[in-house]
Amino acid sequence: MMFEKIGIITNEKKDPRFEHTENLIKYLSDKKAKIYANQTGLHEMCDLLIVLGGDGTMLKAAAKAAKTGVPLIGINLGRLGFMSEIEADELHLLDNLFSGGYEIKSRMMLDVGVIKGGTETETEAGSALNDAVVTGGPARLIEVDLSRDGVNIARYMADGVIAATPTGSTAYSMSAGGPIIDPEIECICVTPICPHSLVNRSLIFSRDSVLEIANGNQNSEVYLTIDGHASVRLDENDIVRIKRSNHAARLVSIKKHGFIDVVRAKISDKF
Repeated sequence: MMFEKIGIITNEKKDPRFEHTENLIKYLSDKKAKIYANQTGLHEMCDLLIVLGGDGTMLKAAAKAAKTGVPLIGINLGRLGFMSEIEADELHLLDNLFSGGYEIKSRMMLDVGVIKGGTETETEAGSALNDAVVTGGPARLIEVDLSRDGVNIARYMADGVIAATPTGSTAYSMSAGGPIIDPEIECICVTPICPHSLVNRSLIFSRDSVLEIANGNQNSEVYLTIDGHASVRLDENDIVRIKRSNHAARLVSIKKHGFIDVVRAKISDKF
């Protein structure tokens, strides 16, 4: 696949003077491709998106790019950067994009909807590459019921509940004690946040499961957050429905490494 139109998306907080962006444009200037930087509609007009920032920037870009199927590659300007393929000082590795030395890997996403209490109508809330999280207000314990395919599984008294993709297993879910899952395994992982129970276990469901998290709290602030940036307030008896999306994020890999190598390099000091 030849990349004829390349879009650049920059996190201005990570690159306030656009120094990294300018370095990237200079690097790409002698390639046979048209470069579009920080314009609207890049996911519709380009063959490839290069994202400068951290995982949060990649998540926002992936939500739009998945709908059109355009692949992404990330340049890390943040800290861990699990989703970014290269660091800012590794621009030379982008040569692989033009020599054919790359792979495009599909990453499962979730579609998240909300069913208002007393109705059967589902409203789309968004798509998640990492996770959908139901939490209470600050220092608020909430009570929610988890069901799979209409069958009740568990009731949680906790600070919240995370439903994560394998990609998201190294994000909030991992911080809450959830397992690290190889992204080539498509599944949905549910992890309670600080549960008030002697049992603190994650549950892993097949990719075709339809999960529902029912809010049973009266007069409490309860929120649904999708990939850390889209937040919806939930009322009593509202239901969050989570299922595998028909769309997938397409992430470009140009390094000869596996998932375990990435985990070891990023968080080896924590093992």
